Amino acid sequence: ELKFYTAGSVIIWSQFNGTFKGKRILDSFDFSTRNTFFRIYSLTGRPINTFSNFDDEDEILFLPDSTFLVLKHVVSHHGSQHTIYMRQVELGLSTSSILWVDDQIFQDNWNNTGYMIYAETKDMKKNIRFIQKSNTNNALSFLRSPFGQLLKNRYTFRIVTDMHRGNEQPAHNAGARFIKNLRMLGFNNACMLFVGNKQNAEQLISTELTPEEREHIKITTNEDELKNFIDFDSRY
Repeated sequence: ELKFYTAGSVIIWSQFNGTFKGKRILDSFDFSTRNTFFRIYSLTGRPINTFSNFDDEDEILFLPDSTFLVLKHVVSHHGSQHTIYMRQVELGLSTSSILWVDDQIFQDNWNNTGYMIYAETKDMKKNIRFIQKSNTNNALSFLRSPFGQLLKNRYTFRIVTDMHRGNEQPAHNAGARFIKNLRMLGFNNACMLFVGNKQNAEQLISTELTPEEREHIKITTNEDELKNFIDFDSRY
């Protein structure tokens, strides 16, 4: 199977897989004699150190159908050892997908990570994955891509966004501007604004979007409504 791991290839692992977190390889394993190493850059792998068999193990769990882009494949030790560098990517290839846009989404202390883990693990048959973006431009670039276009107007693709994003100018209406732009791209998928100030968000949406653009939009501060939305337990 090593022949499939060439730079530029997209690889999908169909089963659960675990790997150690960080650059240090545990001394309790004889990795020096293994013929293949995977070095994976991931933002969506899930920590499972709570369930580890070793006190000093900090392991990352990759759910079934995790997708990776191969960055490079290095052969050493006279061809006997392979080091494969990969980056985990979310391309919307799962059964159900959520595009979540938030300027804090890649911060370690972001409060909403638990909601994503909840949706991914509540019912594995739904195969829900999250496409995480930190600003409007990156989110729109994904929607314009061939992978994003495949998701256009599918019921199994939903969008969550905040309203205020400190990494954009203007910051106060970033969520409204994002939804307006995705509607202009032809995406009429259900959208949820998960905000701290519902009244202010409703006013911005009413001011900046046309009645047609406002269809299939839910604005909420309620955690249960968010969980139902990202778990596809409700129709919009």
